[in-house]
Amino acid sequence: MAKSAKAKKKQASTTPASKKKGGKKAAATKQAGGLKGRVGRAQAMRSTKSAKAAAKGTKGSGGNRVMKFMREVRLELSKVTWPTRDELVQATIAVLVAVVVAGVFIFLFDVIFSRLIGLAS
Repeated sequence: MAKSAKAKKKQASTTPASKKKGGKKAAATKQAGGLKGRVGRAQAMRSTKSAKAAAKGTKGSGGNRVMKFMREVRLELSKVTWPTRDELVQATIAVLVAVVVAGVFIFLFDVIFSRLIGLAS
């Protein structure tokens, strides 16, 4: 028969880290990752709360839906990792250089093909 959750928890707490699967290294890793687990649970709880709130607002007037949509948009935009000013400037310069190179490339082919067509006629 399967052990209850309490019995498993009690057994896990009485077993020394060196005898558990992975030994001391696993225990150290578990301690280091403890904060990650707490952060993950907090995030999961927040997403559950927002899902419950979203489920509540599914019925109602059209204005209610618009407000719900705007709240969801704001929530999603808060999750975006926005670039720093330096990253933005660097990316803009890269795009401008690529556009100039492509423009020169197209200009050269246009001139070459115009001259070839001019010679043929």
